[in-house]
Amino acid sequence: MSPQAAGRGNGFVPWSVPAAGGMVLGVACSGGVAAGTGVALALTAAVAAALLAARGRAAHWRASAAMALVAFAVGAIRHELWEARPDPVRPYLEQETRWVGSYDGEWFSATEPVATRLALVSREPLQPGALRLTGTARRAPGKRNPGGFDYAAYLARRGVSAQLFVANVLEARPRSGARQRLARGVAAGLPAEVAGLQLAMTLGLRDDLTSEDRDAFRRSGLAHVLALSGLHFGVLLAAAGRALKPLGRRRRPVLLALIVGFVVLVGPTPSVVRAAAMALASLLALTSGVGRLEAWPVLALSACVSLLLQPQMLFDLSFQLSYMALLGLLAFSGPIARALGVRDAVTDPLRPDLPGAGTRGARGRLRRYGALALGASIAAQLPSLSLVAGTFGSVPAFSPLVNLIGVPLSALLVPLGFLAGLVGLAWEPLAAGVNAIVLPIARGLIALADLGARLPVIGWPHVEWLGHLCWAAFVVALWLAARRRLRPSRVLLVTLVAAVVPTAAGSARPPPDVWFLDVGQGDATLIRLRGGYDVLIDGGGTPFSDFDVGERVVLPALRALGVRDLDAVIATHPDADHVEGLLSLLRDVPVGTLVTGPPTPTIPLDTRVRDLAAELGLDVHVAVRGETLVLGRSGEARLEILHPPAGPPEEPGNEASVVTLLRYRGQPVLLAMADAGMVTEDELALGRIHTLKVGHHGSRYSTSDELLVATRPSLAVISVGENRYGHPHPTVLARLREHGVPVITTLSSGAVRLALKVTP
Repeated sequence: MSPQAAGRGNGFVPWSVPAAGGMVLGVACSGGVAAGTGVALALTAAVAAALLAARGRAAHWRASAAMALVAFAVGAIRHELWEARPDPVRPYLEQETRWVGSYDGEWFSATEPVATRLALVSREPLQPGALRLTGTARRAPGKRNPGGFDYAAYLARRGVSAQLFVANVLEARPRSGARQRLARGVAAGLPAEVAGLQLAMTLGLRDDLTSEDRDAFRRSGLAHVLALSGLHFGVLLAAAGRALKPLGRRRRPVLLALIVGFVVLVGPTPSVVRAAAMALASLLALTSGVGRLEAWPVLALSACVSLLLQPQMLFDLSFQLSYMALLGLLAFSGPIARALGVRDAVTDPLRPDLPGAGTRGARGRLRRYGALALGASIAAQLPSLSLVAGTFGSVPAFSPLVNLIGVPLSALLVPLGFLAGLVGLAWEPLAAGVNAIVLPIARGLIALADLGARLPVIGWPHVEWLGHLCWAAFVVALWLAARRRLRPSRVLLVTLVAAVVPTAAGSARPPPDVWFLDVGQGDATLIRLRGGYDVLIDGGGTPFSDFDVGERVVLPALRALGVRDLDAVIATHPDADHVEGLLSLLRDVPVGTLVTGPPTPTIPLDTRVRDLAAELGLDVHVAVRGETLVLGRSGEARLEILHPPAGPPEEPGNEASVVTLLRYRGQPVLLAMADAGMVTEDELALGRIHTLKVGHHGSRYSTSDELLVATRPSLAVISVGENRYGHPHPTVLARLREHGVPVITTLSSGAVRLALKVTP
């Protein structure tokens, strides 16, 4: 009998469970409060724990509370120590410096002028090995837009101090590590698309994955198979255990060494650390004679170990999804499978032996597998649905069915990939022979992801803390019902409350506002009004690049800001940095009307936008000076078209841009000049405004003295990114300073929010 089972009748709780809960709260509190406060919280928790322990032989609940408080203190202190670590790269920021170190294909570990880890940014591909180079260290960009990716935090959680922009490589001595040597075998004889998939699933090398494949796997609900996860770890461990079975009990020390070696090889990602800690604990228990451990305390123990090693990873999405998935498996896979007709479903992922082996007939075994796999897929995703929705704006509706096929395919590909890598160490043609089996399976998985990406999704944007809390309450109610601790009527009541509370609390949208999104060297302006009336002016774009700003930047921002549809989209003029992003956006977001400037058939991008609108059945309206778009409840806002005049433009281009004036409750709030310059400014009859969106990203041919005298803006916003055009031009900035107009640029500030309000 295991120690856990022995004490069940007395309310025994394994120490790791309250310890994990306390440590999670300690790290969360330390990360969510001002620096130094976490230490005070930790000391308070330690004192409280000491008082509880001092009361003699405590009851089980008191011992659990004491353990949780001690762990709270440890977690808070551990995170505070991580936050207080020195910043070795600070003296070298923004100055070209000579660096010496080694590159492993992912990170550059510098030894001179200081020991630190950096993310290399180079125009030319660099091979792993020793490097001596000159470059400029810069802080990575943080979260630039609502719903955007915080790259700075991502790097910091992985111990990377900054980005290093390479100027010149002075010396390179390529040297392949074990990971790179294995990678050659994994990719041997495979086309680029399949090689990228195998390298990601087998070794965690994701640089060769195409953006299209990443999107397809994410939209289909298969993104987890692209990352090294507990699934991959478990498959490899099971394969190794089967291969070493002739060794009997002596295989356990070998498996222990293989687990540690695997973590060293692929790196300590949250899911790998979690799976390794659980496997190590189970194997050590078996080796020492303790017996088989139960999954709940082992999962809690792995959480304690993970947070002691990497407390900052609690705030990483991969950490959260990894633990939520296993919590869901433990809590719900058994009940769901039994509801689907499997009476002896496994609920402990540490047990590789599946009961019910006596199920007769291929059809019966297939039906049983289908129920178990479907139950596991639903269970793994259930706790994290609100987190997935809040991150990506939607939930793949058919993800459990797609995973029913995708997970077994990936379970075949992972050990085959490692086999190819190992035999490739001896002879690459032999690895290519193994990959002849890999190729059709991998193509099948890619085709499945493409199919799943085209299936319907459940839109669920803008999930805030209250939404996550209500979803957690619903999941806990289901768990209690599955354990027969809560009646169905109570579950229904909790479900209704959880569904109604976020709506009854009111929309999380702030008062009406305008967002100038950071789309680099481009334009994208969102106007939000009460009642869900929203207008987008331009959608950004990246000329001479395949980076889709609409898909990658604007769409996540709309979802994060709670925008489900757009009453109007205004394409000011067919420059790529203004309308290219609309090509993907129009397909994904319902749009009432597309407002454009005069048609310019000589510009292919203009034709593409209009053809797409026709394909989607959108109403297209050509803007003409003097028109007004009435917006919001009771017409509280009006968008006046100031330019262009009726008729074909004299010269297509920037001076044919659609220029708009936003009035909110009668007051002129925003003049958006698009790319129009002084030629157009001279044609406009303007009065005082609050905010000027500077024309053409601050070009020297925009923003005349006459415009500033006429409008007397209180604020100027310039949408601009890193560029070679000299935007914003120093003369424009000087004119704005002379007129006493404060300037904000998206390059320096990221997305800029302007609240709409009536001023006296």
